[in-house]
Amino acid sequence: MPSDELAEELQKRLLEKKIAGASYDKERKTIEFPEEMSLVQWSSVRGTVEKWVKGRNLEVEDLLKIQSTAPEASQEKPRSREEAAELKKRLDAMTLKEAEARYNYLQGKAFSELTDEEYEERLALAETLSKKSKGK
Repeated sequence: MPSDELAEELQKRLLEKKIAGASYDKERKTIEFPEEMSLVQWSSVRGTVEKWVKGRNLEVEDLLKIQSTAPEASQEKPRSREEAAELKKRLDAMTLKEAEARYNYLQGKAFSELTDEEYEERLALAETLSKKSKGK
């Protein structure tokens, strides 16, 4: 963050949007978020920050933090693969009309209202519909 005043202003904006857990580190001039944020929560943060940045001669920069994986994280991978396989199976069973209707339904909901599963489904549906429309 370029200044403490801007950081405080952004923190207020995030709290207004009910995004809690952000903390400003004055030494490093960064706003940090909890590690356990879901994709939906992160999308909400990113959208809020991008809107706030417009017109302020600022830009958004994403940073990744690399850590060793804990035993818990490696146990989650097979489950997420199973979930991905189940989602793919469900999408393959849908007709084009059903897929479009489901996508339109999910697209009509705000990101903050979507569950993690719905968010993943929305992304997969968009990809599937894109591939099907190119194949016409």
